[in-house]
Amino acid sequence: MSFRFGFSRTSTMLFAAAAAFSFSAHAEEKGLGFSLDDVSAGTDIPKVEVSLGMRPFANDLIFVAGIKLGYYDDVGIKITPEPYGRKVLIDQAIPLLINKQIDMQALYPPDVIAAMDSVKNIRFIALTDLFQGFAVLAHPDTGAKTVNDFMGEGMSFEDAMKATMAQLKGKKFATAPNIDNRIFLDTAFKLGGMDMTEDTDLVITPDANAQQLASSGQVEFQSPTGAPFTAQLRGAGWIPLVTPIDILTFMPAGPGSPTAALVGTPGVAADADWAKENPETVLRFLSVMFRIIRDEKADPEHVLGSMLDYVNAFAGTSLDVEGLKVTIDSLSPLSDFTFQENYCDKTDSALYYRTAFDAAARFNIEKSVLPDVEYDADDVIWACDAYHDLVELKAASDELMKKVGGMELPGDKQALVDKAKAQYDNFNYLDAYRILSAAAE
Repeated sequence: MSFRFGFSRTSTMLFAAAAAFSFSAHAEEKGLGFSLDDVSAGTDIPKVEVSLGMRPFANDLIFVAGIKLGYYDDVGIKITPEPYGRKVLIDQAIPLLINKQIDMQALYPPDVIAAMDSVKNIRFIALTDLFQGFAVLAHPDTGAKTVNDFMGEGMSFEDAMKATMAQLKGKKFATAPNIDNRIFLDTAFKLGGMDMTEDTDLVITPDANAQQLASSGQVEFQSPTGAPFTAQLRGAGWIPLVTPIDILTFMPAGPGSPTAALVGTPGVAADADWAKENPETVLRFLSVMFRIIRDEKADPEHVLGSMLDYVNAFAGTSLDVEGLKVTIDSLSPLSDFTFQENYCDKTDSALYYRTAFDAAARFNIEKSVLPDVEYDADDVIWACDAYHDLVELKAASDELMKKVGGMELPGDKQALVDKAKAQYDNFNYLDAYRILSAAAE
C-alpha cells in the first residue's frame, strides 16, 4: 500500500512487516485494567526490568535523561538493554513491538494508526509532548518568502499558501522515508494547489542524508521529520516557509476540522499484553516521565545536558545545549502532568485524544491506507486510562496524607511517611499510596 504522494520503500516494508504477523486483538479489554482495590500496602518498591526503545529524535530520547539522572532507580526500574535502552531505527520501531522483542517504544501515534488494520497489539500508554517540529524549509540563499510574508503583502491565507508552495515547483525537495510528517505535507501541498510527487523533484532520504545534501548545495528545500534537524537547519538560517502552526492558526481547528490531524502528540507505546500484565510498572514508568518533564522545565541545562551527547551521537546532529533546548521547548514542548487534561478531559479541545485519533484515521481512510470502517481510539490509546489511574492514586494518597497527618506516629512510621512524600513529590503516586497505607496501619 502506498500514498499517492510517494511512500518510500522503507515505509512500505514497515507496513508489510506489520501485516506479516497475526495477532490476537482484545477489543473488549480496553485500558490497563488497573484497580485501586488491587493495590496492597507495602514499604518496598519491587525491582523490575523494562526493555525500552527510542528512535533518533530528541523528544523520544528524554528518557535517557531519566536513566542518567537515576530517576528509574528511584522507582525500581532498570531500563534494558543497558546502559541507555535500545537504539531503534525508524523502520524497526513497530516490528519490534509486534514481535514482542521490546516492552515499550517511544513512538508517534499516527504511525500506528496508519497500520492498525493489521497491527493489533500496540497501545500508547503515554503522550509526551505536543510536536511542532515539522516545517517546509528553504535554503537561505533562495530568498524564498514564507506564507506570513505573502500575507503581510496583503494576500489571503489561501492565496499566500499557493504562492508559498509554488516556490518549490520543479525544485529538489527532500524528506525522510518515515511517515511522521506526511499528514502535514499532504495538507501543505494540497493548500498550495500542488502534488509533492509530481510537482517537485522529490528526494526521499533519511534526515541525516538530507542534511549532507543541503550542506553541499544539492537540495534547496526540505522537510525533516526529526525536530533536532529542523532546529539545526533553522539555526543555520533556513527559512520556515510554512509550519503546522501557520495552518492551524489560519484554518479552523477542532473536532471535525481537516486540520485536526495536524495535532501531533508523540508518546510511548507498549505491547498490549505486557502492559495489561504489568500495570504498576507502567504507572511507575509514567511517574518518571512526568518527573523528567517537570525538571526539564525547571532546569533545562541540567536535564538536557545529561542527554545531549547521546542525542547528537544517535541522531547525527551537532546541537549544543541551547540548540537542544530550542528543539524541545519550541518544537517539541513537553506535556506535564497537568497539561494531560487537554488530551484526556477537555472533549472540545483540538488536543483531545479522540479528536486527533479520528482525524488521523480519516486521513488514512481517504488515502486508501485503511479500509473505510469504524475505528476506536481506545484500541490504540490507553494513555488517558493510565493518566486517570495516576489521578486516582494521587487523590487517594492525599486522603491518606491527611489521615496520617492527624496521627501520633512512632519513628519508623514517620520514616515511612517521609519516604512516601518523596515518591509523591516525583509523581509516583502508586508507591506513595502503598507506603502511606502501610504507615496508616
